[in-house]
Amino acid sequence: MYSFIKERTVGSHELSSVYFKQVNGTLIIKLAGVLISFVYVPIVLGFLDQEKFGIWITLNTIVRWLRLADIGIGGGMRLKLSQALANKDNEKGREHISTTYGIIGGIFLFLLLVFYFVNPSLDWQKILNSSLIPGDELFWLTTVTVTFVVLGFILKTVNFIYLAHGYSIPEGLTHMVSSVLTLLLLLLVSRFGEKGNIILLAAIVTGDQVIIYFFFSIYTFLLKFTHLRPSFSLIRLKESGSLMAMSLQSFVSSITYLVIYGSVPFVVAHLFSPGEVTVFNIAYSLFNLPIMIISLLVAPVKPLITLAYTRNDYGWIRMMQGKLNKISLAVVAGTIVLIIFNQFIYHVWIGDKVDIPFWLSLSIGVFAIVNVLQFSNSIIVLGTGKMMINVILSPINIGLYLGLTFILSRIMHNLISVSIALTVTCLIPLIVYPFWLKKVMPENQSALVP
Repeated sequence: MYSFIKERTVGSHELSSVYFKQVNGTLIIKLAGVLISFVYVPIVLGFLDQEKFGIWITLNTIVRWLRLADIGIGGGMRLKLSQALANKDNEKGREHISTTYGIIGGIFLFLLLVFYFVNPSLDWQKILNSSLIPGDELFWLTTVTVTFVVLGFILKTVNFIYLAHGYSIPEGLTHMVSSVLTLLLLLLVSRFGEKGNIILLAAIVTGDQVIIYFFFSIYTFLLKFTHLRPSFSLIRLKESGSLMAMSLQSFVSSITYLVIYGSVPFVVAHLFSPGEVTVFNIAYSLFNLPIMIISLLVAPVKPLITLAYTRNDYGWIRMMQGKLNKISLAVVAGTIVLIIFNQFIYHVWIGDKVDIPFWLSLSIGVFAIVNVLQFSNSIIVLGTGKMMINVILSPINIGLYLGLTFILSRIMHNLISVSIALTVTCLIPLIVYPFWLKKVMPENQSALVP
């Protein structure tokens, strides 16, 4: 029965088999993650009040902008390692891994030291647009958060090694274990700890990831991929030109994502208020569900696209493109159901703790639909490594998002302005990517799959 379903859905190709196994393996993990994220919100709202919760979301978002400092090295390494594995060159793979750890570790540890030096002079009350939390408490809050987040960024590099092999299950599994640990600790401190202690919350949410990924890295290089174990002697900074070139293109995609999506809480806090961050975040969390589902179904294909593209197997890529587009339409249908019943879902989920306007939910739902429709082609573009189109579109999307958000917020005076701007940024790749893929995959290449 398993083989029958696999062949009917994705075919019998070697890469299709890997994809099918990864999607099935991550399904339960991702569903568990969705349940955990939905339980997380009311627990934290019970531990903090609405404004403190908004402050925490905004701070966490700002701190995670630090990931831009890796200049896309992780994503570049995934592409180069996939190519090395396709060519059966393990030694070159070790060099890419070692060089990546050397660059990322050096960059982030340096930034951490710089942050320790400048943090005492930063006015976090002004940055977060709130005087609810005293300045000295914000100092320790930011110190704890930045320290654990930076260490987590370095350790999470191990995920790219699995992704380069086409394995998405390990990344999802470690994230789920970390989320479960976070949830259990939050339940304990909510029951027995001091409510409103935002520093304790930060230590739990950011610190447990460091612990989980530390042990996961040990397992990976001592047991799983011993032949790819990094070494200081294999760091090749002078010969990393091709890795850096690929990384910079990947970096453009990362910076666009973070500037647009990562800035949402910050933009909402400053254009409206920290309390409105909570309103927007809850609505966004609901309609992030279809985006998480399409990510679950589509993201595992990215490293396999890299392998297929390296082998000039364009037929398989086109076959998967058609199937993924059909999946996108099914997810869109589910998103429409969420739009219709959103008020009922909020009532069951958070009760009357926060009021979420229907029209805000509708606008974010439309954004989710457009995002879902462009997602599969976006993943295929990233998988091919031909990301120059992203270099071209990135400044356009960033400019449109920031400009529209500012202008529409002055005209409309509500949160819908932000969701409209987000929708416009997804419309552009939805239109452009299909034409780009026709350019980078020759039409006269014969299909190499049944």
